[in-house]
Amino acid sequence: MRRWFYKVIPVVLLVMFFWSCTKDDLCSGETPTTPLLTIEFLDYTDRTTPKPTTDLAVRLRDTDSTLVFASVSEVSLSLPLDTEADQSLFYFIDQASSPEQLDVVEIDFFYQRQDQYVNRACAFKTVYTNMAFESDQNPLSWIRDIELLTPTVEDASVHMYIYH
Repeated sequence: MRRWFYKVIPVVLLVMFFWSCTKDDLCSGETPTTPLLTIEFLDYTDRTTPKPTTDLAVRLRDTDSTLVFASVSEVSLSLPLDTEADQSLFYFIDQASSPEQLDVVEIDFFYQRQDQYVNRACAFKTVYTNMAFESDQNPLSWIRDIELLTPTVEDASVHMYIYH
């Protein structure tokens, strides 16, 4: 009789624990969190046509030059902006696997951060406002033009076009 009792008690406690959880106790994957900067690549000559990149790498300027993104062919990418500073600098490297053909464009993003409370489990998310950028692109670089679509990064929509 006692063995049965010791097997049932843990199950009852486990059921009571999960039953007592409220929506704020769990941070689901559907809950909006800090957004990424979404960039779409378009053809410079036909500005409405998506154009995949070729052998692209994006590195964050830091002491390690951290690799943030690498792909052979992508039409869009999402980059994490710094949640602890009002600036993020990235190196966009075309032909990344060919050292003799590297074409590096530096893009420096400036913004203001606003922390917004999500819920008890997810805590806060950061929204980026007053977005601006500076680039060292030149007419001969692989990036021919850059267009900022919105000064606010708060969701998963496209925020910037890069024409190449």
